[in-house]
Parts: sequence; C-alpha cells; structure tokens
Amino acid sequence: MAGIILCFTSWIFSGIGFVIYGFYTNNTLLLFFYGLAYITAVSGYTSFKANIVQYNIDQLVGASADELSAVIYWHSAAVPISFVIFQLIRCAIIGNYIFLITFVSAGLSLSVVLVSHSLFKHKLENVSLIKNPVKLIVRVLCYARKHKYPENRSALTYWEEEAPSRIDLGKHKYGGPFTEEEVEDVKTVFRMLPLLISVVGLTTNDEVYHWIMSGNQSIEISYGSCLISTEFGKFFTSVVFFLIYLLIFQPIFKRFIPRMLLRIGVGLVFAFCTMFSKTVIFILVPPDASSITPFTTPLLYIPQFFYGVAFVLIIAASLEFTVAQSPVQMRGMMVGMWLASMGVGYLININLKYGFQCTNEFMCTNPFYYAVKSVITLVFFSLFFCLSKRYKFRVRENEINIHKIVEDHYHRYMTQKDAYEAAPSDTVIIEEETPLIF
Repeated sequence: MAGIILCFTSWIFSGIGFVIYGFYTNNTLLLFFYGLAYITAVSGYTSFKANIVQYNIDQLVGASADELSAVIYWHSAAVPISFVIFQLIRCAIIGNYIFLITFVSAGLSLSVVLVSHSLFKHKLENVSLIKNPVKLIVRVLCYARKHKYPENRSALTYWEEEAPSRIDLGKHKYGGPFTEEEVEDVKTVFRMLPLLISVVGLTTNDEVYHWIMSGNQSIEISYGSCLISTEFGKFFTSVVFFLIYLLIFQPIFKRFIPRMLLRIGVGLVFAFCTMFSKTVIFILVPPDASSITPFTTPLLYIPQFFYGVAFVLIIAASLEFTVAQSPVQMRGMMVGMWLASMGVGYLININLKYGFQCTNEFMCTNPFYYAVKSVITLVFFSLFFCLSKRYKFRVRENEINIHKIVEDHYHRYMTQKDAYEAAPSDTVIIEEETPLIF
C-alpha cells in the first residue's frame, strides 16, 4: 500500500510541475518538483513491485500450485499488456495530447486502486507473520563464523554420510541455537542468488530508447515506423505468448511444460538471438547518417520477436522459481532481489553504450555494440548453465527423521539413568516406555 501512496504522491508532484511549466518560467522550481516526482515514482514502483507478488499469494490461502503459477504469469503479463496499449495510443496521437492523456489515465488508475483498497481491505488478509529474514541470515552466518566444531557431541554426531558444514553447525542436533528449517532456509537463499544472473542477462539486452520516455513530437514518421522504433513488436509478442501459455498450454498440455530452469536457459538462448540478429541487421542495412531521426526497418521485428519470447520465458519462469523455492519467511526479500537484478542489468545496458560511437540518440546503430552484447549474453548463459546443473532443489519432506528419533531415545535413556543414580534407594521411579521405531 505504501508503494501506491508514493506513486500517487508522485502524480501530484507531476501535476504541480505541469502547472509551473504552463504558467511560470522558473526552471529551478520546475526541476525541483520534477525531481520529487521522479524520486517518489521510482520508490513507489519498486516498493509496489517487490511486495505485490507476496501480497497476492498471501490472499490465496490453500491455493494449488497451478493457481499460484497462474497468478505469477498474469502478474508478469501485466507489463507487456500495458505497454501494448500505450504504444498503440502513443503512435496514433499527434501533438502534446499524449502527455495529458497519460497523466489523466495514471491519476484515475491510482485513484481507483486506492479507493478499492479502502473499501475492500477488511476482506483481505493484511496480517503478516513474517519475521525479519535479514536478521536470521546474519545470526546464522555469525554463528558459523564463530564455531568450527559441534557444541553437542554424541555418538550420532557423525552418523551422517557427510561431515556437517560450518553453517550446519547452527542446527539443534549439533548444539546450535537454530532449527533445521531456519538453517536450510539460509542455505537455500545463497543457492538461489547466483541463478538471478539470468534476469541480469535479459535486461542487459533490453533497449530503452530515449524518445519513448521523452515523447519527442517533432519527428514526422508513419504509424508503422513509430511502432517499430518504440519496440512494439517485443511487447506484442510477449502478450501473445503469455495468452497461449495461460489459455492453452497450462490447462491442456501441462505435462509437456518443461522445468523452470530449462525454460530460463532457453530464454537466454533467445536473448542471444536478439543481439546476434541486431548485429547482422546493422551490418547488412547501413543506417542513415542522421542522428535526430529514429532508424526503422521491418527487419527489426525479428530481434523484437526474439526478445518477446525471451521475456516470457525468463521473467515469468524466474519469478515462479523464486517464489516456489524461496522460504516463506524470505519470499518478499527474494522477490526484491529478483527486482534488483533487473536493475543491475539495466545499469549495465545503459553504461555500455558510452564505450561505442552511438551517434543516433534514439537507437544505437553500431554493430560492434551488439556484437559485444552477444558475447556478454553467451557468458551469462554459460554461467547460468553451470550453476543450474549444480543447483539442489529444496524439497520439504514429511518423512520420519531416524536420526532425531534415535537421538531422542538415547537422550531419554541417559536422563532416566541419571535419575536412577541420583534418587534415594526407597524412591520408586516409573519408567515411560519409549519404543525405538525404525
């Protein structure tokens, strides 16, 4: 809810900025309010994006895995659906009316969300029992750093096939202060973090063009060229594949859907095809020397198609993998790390352009730029392939813990023996039979 409030505050600051731009000439005051609008918008978006998945899942108590997967996929599809609608309207409207339409639409949407949440919040699950995951991780790591050997040695300490690691020494059975679930949760988090490199690899290839954000209206181009230059093809492809998956594959061909990590790996292959096809296009089709007009050719629909497929495979599958494998207490934190990995990819993407002579402000037309990004994508794919092969899935089983049963049995036996030896001779101690179950 805090994210929506921050976004609404950003909308108010933007409105003040529009008023100042229309009636006053104070650039300092204008930049001040636009700066506040930008900061609150980014803060609100990240807060909303990182918590909305966890919030939606909390509402679906007792839901099946298919229902949770559908929620995650519809959540991922919301972004390309909104961009498809925006780009269709954006390229059809001439003049500055697009700013007014976008501003009014954003205000109405945020108002509807705020009002609906106020009316129906009593029917939603708003009680969070999640503890601080960072505190648990720090405590487990500090205990592992300070202890090299088990605190509670017994004949069964080394019964297991492998010797316990430093982080495993924090478990109760080795004399540590943490339960087995808490330690395994921390280990799962550290196993999952390297796999987020797939999201970094995808967003490194995502081209965000200057004129999409600024809305440059001084360029006279056709409707089709506008759609090409604004990457409409990749958003439309993503929407189509999302609908095919949700309406056809998931209900009918569920057993043919590959594993999540395999889908992510295939998505990285499509991400490589995106950059490789752009490299070939800019070698075969020399761009116009002008730096103030967008470069458009129907061939750009090919890399846009590849990226749209990569978006569906990586974003949805990686988010599903993050939610499925993350411990319940750490799910929100891991979704935040997933979102942060997207930001890392965009930072690499933006700063990589400065090393090449990208004269066109709308789209970099240097083929060497895309060749380097192709190599970077191959590196990301190789790292992800090696990490995914070594990843050990977290499976929570309800089988009988033989080690725990034997440990408890001998602990009670030793306690009763000490009680016999310490009790007076005329005291009768009634033993409680605790059969040893194998």
